[in-house]
Amino acid sequence: MTIAIAMNQDRPEGHFMKAEHFALFDDDGQALAQFANPRVTEGCGAKNALIAMLKANQVTRVVTRHIGEHALAGLLDAGLHVYQLTNGRLNPTQWLSPAYWQPLTDASQGRPALQRMKQQPQQRQAACHSGRGRGCGAQDSGIGGQHRGCGHGQGQRGRNSGHGCGCHD
Repeated sequence: MTIAIAMNQDRPEGHFMKAEHFALFDDDGQALAQFANPRVTEGCGAKNALIAMLKANQVTRVVTRHIGEHALAGLLDAGLHVYQLTNGRLNPTQWLSPAYWQPLTDASQGRPALQRMKQQPQQRQAACHSGRGRGCGAQDSGIGGQHRGCGHGQGQRGRNSGHGCGCHD
């Protein structure tokens, strides 16, 4: 079985589709190859090109720090096993250890798409305040409310809006 890790320089990338390249390893941790992320050349078709490239390289498992729900759905539909690293500060040996992986088995476990969140403010607020691992988990609602989880204000006129947990205008 081949393992693919989304990378940026020599570390796992924070977000799957933003990876500079993908490093391929065998089960023994031996580096097999690496290939550039097709998002640079493929544009809108990058997700499909990436999945095709993973399948062509006989990848069966994908390891990432974070992934969006659409990319996760595509990988799962393609029959790949997807895992999230449980900690971003691991050494290279730990990246390849299943002890540090959390299986992702449903697209809803991925990060919500930003475009969808911008179009559906009520859903954005629910994700922000849900405490289910998305958003900042804050309890304060209302425009200009201060978020306990990320410290940023909510809403268009909220202090530092547009930064932090990703659930602000």
